[in-house]
Amino acid sequence: MFDNIDPYATEVIYPGKYDTITAKIGFERVELDLLKAGRIPSSQISLGKSSKTVIEYDGKQMIIDSLVSWINVPDMKQSKLYRIRVYTLDEYENKSVPQEIAVIPYTSSDLANLVVASPRVLTSPNAVVVDWTTSLSSILLDYRSLEYEYTDQDGKTIKGTQGARPRIFAANLQAGQPFQLKMTHHVTPKVNGVPILDSLAVSMPLDITMPTSSTVFNPAERDILAANGISVFTADGVASYKKLYFPVHTNTLQDLFYFPNIEELDLTGGTLFPLKTLDYNRNDIVKTIGGGTYLPFIRKVSPISNENAQTMVDLLNLGFIKKIKYVPNSLGIDHLLKPFDEKGIVEWVTTPDESFIPMNFFLDGKVQDATAWALDIVNPATSHPAGTNIVNPLRVTMRNRSGSFAFVLPKEYRFNIAEYRYLKFKVFMPAKSTFEGIYAPYQRLWPRFMNYMWAFPSESSFSQELWQPNANDYRIADANLEKWTDVSVDLSSRESAHNRVVVINIGGEPSLDFKPPVDMVYYFSNFRFSK
Repeated sequence: MFDNIDPYATEVIYPGKYDTITAKIGFERVELDLLKAGRIPSSQISLGKSSKTVIEYDGKQMIIDSLVSWINVPDMKQSKLYRIRVYTLDEYENKSVPQEIAVIPYTSSDLANLVVASPRVLTSPNAVVVDWTTSLSSILLDYRSLEYEYTDQDGKTIKGTQGARPRIFAANLQAGQPFQLKMTHHVTPKVNGVPILDSLAVSMPLDITMPTSSTVFNPAERDILAANGISVFTADGVASYKKLYFPVHTNTLQDLFYFPNIEELDLTGGTLFPLKTLDYNRNDIVKTIGGGTYLPFIRKVSPISNENAQTMVDLLNLGFIKKIKYVPNSLGIDHLLKPFDEKGIVEWVTTPDESFIPMNFFLDGKVQDATAWALDIVNPATSHPAGTNIVNPLRVTMRNRSGSFAFVLPKEYRFNIAEYRYLKFKVFMPAKSTFEGIYAPYQRLWPRFMNYMWAFPSESSFSQELWQPNANDYRIADANLEKWTDVSVDLSSRESAHNRVVVINIGGEPSLDFKPPVDMVYYFSNFRFSK
C-alpha cells in the first residue's frame, strides 16, 4: 500500500501569511495595507518563519527582504484593472497563502480628462479679474491652490499663488491685445468620491483678447446702472462717473470694475430706487405689497457674497474709492467695510431707535386661509379708542377661530434683526366678559415669524425657518383690557433667519366651534421695529 502512494507523498509548508489586504489609490500607484493591526514597523511583525514579502502584478515581481505592514506599488501607468498577489517566503523559499486584490489606479489618462470649473472673467481695457463665485472642490476633486503667471505691457513677469478660493487681479495690460494667463491648479482627484493619495497639478491657461475703451461690456446689474443714468456700457461711456448708487436689493458690486474713475458709493440707494413689490391675488384678496422708500428695518434677504463684493474691496485697497455711505447690516457686507473705518471712508448711517411699518406691507390673512383666518378689517380704522400717539390704527373683528393678519416684505428682503431687536405694537382688547368660557384663549396674541406663508412657498429660496413663540407669553392681563397696551416681542434669536413675514394671530388657534355670543373687536396700532 505504501509503495503505491509513495510517488505522491510530498510535504507542503505554508509560512505565516498576511491577514488582510486593502488598497488606497494614488497617481499611477497604489498603497496596500496588509495587517489588520495597521501600519506598524517590521520589527513588530511576527508571522512564524516568514521573512520576505513578494508582490506580483502585471508580469512583474517585487521582493522585499523583510515583512512589512504596507507596500507602495509603483509603475502602474495604464488605466486598467491590475490583479495583485502578495505573499511571504520563509528561509527555504516556501510560499504563504497569497492575499489577492484587484485595483485600478488613477493615471495620466484620467488626469487629462479632469476639468476644473471655469472662472468668471471680467475685463476692462487694461485689467482682468478672474475668480470663482463657488467652491472649486466637487465630487471629482478637492481643490488645494492655484499658481498663476502673466506678463504685463511693460514686459514684467507677474507670478502669484492663491488658496482654495482663488482670485486673480491682473493689471497694466495692453488694451485690444491678446493676453494669456498661465494657471496651474493643484488638486486632489477623487475616485468614487474618495480622494486619492496624491495631489496633482492641472495646467489650464486662459487666453483673452483685451477689450478697447469702446468695447461694450455686459454688466451684471444693468437695471441699477441704468437708474444711475448710464446708457452707454463702454469704458469711455462710464469714464465720467465718479459716484454710483446701489439699492439694498443689489446682488453684486462686480460692475465697479468697469468704472475707472469711481470715487464714491451710496449703498443706501439714495432716492433712485423704490423698494421691490410683490403681488397677491388669492381668496379674493388682491394686494401689491412693498414699494416706497427704503426703511432701515429692511435688509437684503441674503448677504452679497465676498466674491461679489471683492471688486469694491480691491478699489478701496487701491485708494480709488474714497467714500461709502451704508446702512448697517443692510447688504451683509459690514465685515468687509469695517477694516476701512480708520481711514474714515465709510459713513455708517445712524438708524432711528424705532422704524414704523407702513401699511403698504400689510396683508389680510384671508389670502392664506379664507375661512379659518377670517377677520373683518378696517384699515385704517375710521374710529378708534382714544389714546396717545396712535399711529396706523386697525380695527379687526374675529370671524373665525384663527383670525390673522400679516406684515410681509417682498422676497428680496428680510427683517433687519441685527439692527432692530424688537417688534412692538399696541393692542386694545375688548372687555373681560368677551373671554368667558371656551373663549378665554382670545385674551392672548400669537406672533408667528416665517420666510413665507404656506400657500406661497416660491416666495423664498430658503427653508421655512418658522418661529412661533408661546401664545401664553402674550396674554393681555385683565387690568390691561379696554385700554391701549404695549406688546413687545424679542427677536434676537432670529438674527440669522431669513424671516420676511410676521403673522399676528388672535387666540393662538384654539380648537373650538367659533360662535361667540357677541362680536370680538380688537384694535391694533403702532407696529414698529425697535432697538
